[in-house]
Amino acid sequence: MIPDYVNVFGVRKATDKEGNILEVTLDASCKYMETQVKATSQGMENVSTPAIEQVASLVMNRQSAMALCNLLIKTLNEEPQ
Repeated sequence: MIPDYVNVFGVRKATDKEGNILEVTLDASCKYMETQVKATSQGMENVSTPAIEQVASLVMNRQSAMALCNLLIKTLNEEPQ
């Protein structure tokens, strides 16, 4: 069953020849176990296999990525300890 919320994140970056970051990509995915019922010679059997579904992919320049980082830090620092 697919989760209601994203539970896996991945970050990729693209750089120029000098190593300067040109863009950052944030991938958001749902990772879960997919269950199927299969008929075998010994009866019915539940078979679970891992599955992943990409939900979104956000491409940002360096400034946008830093703004998102700062927003997350600010938001998390506002939570009561």
